[in-house]
Amino acid sequence: MALAILAVGVVGVIATEKVTLASNMHAKNQAIATRIGEGWLGMLDAEAALWGPSPPAPLSRTTWLSQGAGINGWFRPSYDAQLSFGPAFDALGNPVTDQNQATNARFCVDLRISPLTTVNTGGGMMRAEVRVFWVRDQAILGGTAVAPAHACSFAAATMELPDESRLFHFVHLSTAVRQVGI
Repeated sequence: MALAILAVGVVGVIATEKVTLASNMHAKNQAIATRIGEGWLGMLDAEAALWGPSPPAPLSRTTWLSQGAGINGWFRPSYDAQLSFGPAFDALGNPVTDQNQATNARFCVDLRISPLTTVNTGGGMMRAEVRVFWVRDQAILGGTAVAPAHACSFAAATMELPDESRLFHFVHLSTAVRQVGI
């Protein structure tokens, strides 16, 4: 009788530990994704220093602000070799600097850049949104398990589809980027 009670107690403790481990892993991934997003917001703020006066091409000296200015929606930013910074990050939140190794990306980033107001579409301030995502460990699509893939192997438009978006965890951050020197 005592062994049966002990066995039930041990099973309960093991089940609790399993849930605790999963919760801790999710919290860790969320913290890493938030740090990645904040790093991207800092990069976009720093890039505002290169945002020149309106005529002729105010964003021509920027890398990512100019990429997003003409796009209506989310886009995957390009990798900047000079800064060793791009959309792919490893499991610890470090930028994947060798783009040949991007298949090891655990986290990926999409950006959306838009005018802050409809009145001021030519410059001054823009809204910058950062979406950091990672693939769920047990992603299921249409009742079947999906093989784990690296996060950046999915197109930015994939996140907009309801069935596909269930494959990922997300962290969204946004800020206003102000043109320097106007």
